[in-house]
Amino acid sequence: MPDEKKIVYLPSLFSLRKILFCLGLQFCLLPTKAPPLVKARGDTYTFLTKPNHIAIIMDGNGRWGKEQYGNRSAGHMHAKGAVKEVIEECLAQKISYLTLYAFSTENWGRSKEEIQNIFHAITEGITENLASFIEHHINFRVIGNTKGIPTEAWLQLQKAVEATKNNTNLYLTVAINYGGKEETIAASEAIARAALYDAVVKFQKQSTMDTPFSQFIEFLAIYHPKISSEMYETYLYTCGLPPVDLVIRTGGKKRLSNFLPWQIAYAEIYFMDLLWPNFRRNNLIEALLFFQEQHRTFGLA
Repeated sequence: MPDEKKIVYLPSLFSLRKILFCLGLQFCLLPTKAPPLVKARGDTYTFLTKPNHIAIIMDGNGRWGKEQYGNRSAGHMHAKGAVKEVIEECLAQKISYLTLYAFSTENWGRSKEEIQNIFHAITEGITENLASFIEHHINFRVIGNTKGIPTEAWLQLQKAVEATKNNTNLYLTVAINYGGKEETIAASEAIARAALYDAVVKFQKQSTMDTPFSQFIEFLAIYHPKISSEMYETYLYTCGLPPVDLVIRTGGKKRLSNFLPWQIAYAEIYFMDLLWPNFRRNNLIEALLFFQEQHRTFGLA
């Protein structure tokens, strides 16, 4: 006799709902009439909601270079193509602010050869794209401890900053020799100096040349300057930039690596396994789709 066919009985939609209800898994099984996430227009997409400020941790250059060429430094030169792609898509999507993490304060621990190649790639990338920045009205800016940047690279960076300072189409910020902890320490030190100066000025207004120094010490004991979030932000490297809405990190690592700790307090974070030199415009679209699906409450719900 031929084998009997096994009959699998599927529960009805009503029964399935009852089962899920008993399990505490209550959700809608029927398609909703929600509006589409994006509307395609030729080769571009129009998003219903999108971030005002995107920050990217461009990780994976060294690993890509080692895999493709057996040399970590090769990945940094090929990263320029990915940077160009993301800038072009930000322009197409009318994203106002883009911040790229190019070199951290911790990166100085890498080999001298790799560091030289990183700054060579940065310098070359700026030189190659300055005309495009001007053409597309891109405002270029550098944040970080600029004193540590090699002279040749810094001269090119300054040239780009000066040439684009009046542009307003896209605010492109590159973090070089940047560390979030260092930034907050520097801001705190600057605020402390300003507060001390303010205390001296106020004390002088109520004292004379004969006033003993001990009275100044007593004045400091009761002098309490007020520090607000808004005031603190004016002392950060990113002064003038809005909070970050979306952080993208490539390379498969799920950490923020000392990047903009104050500015990303309520940012959505999108991690990708893709190594940065492989990043293309469609990958930014994926991240924007992720952002659009988030329900942002900023701690209110």
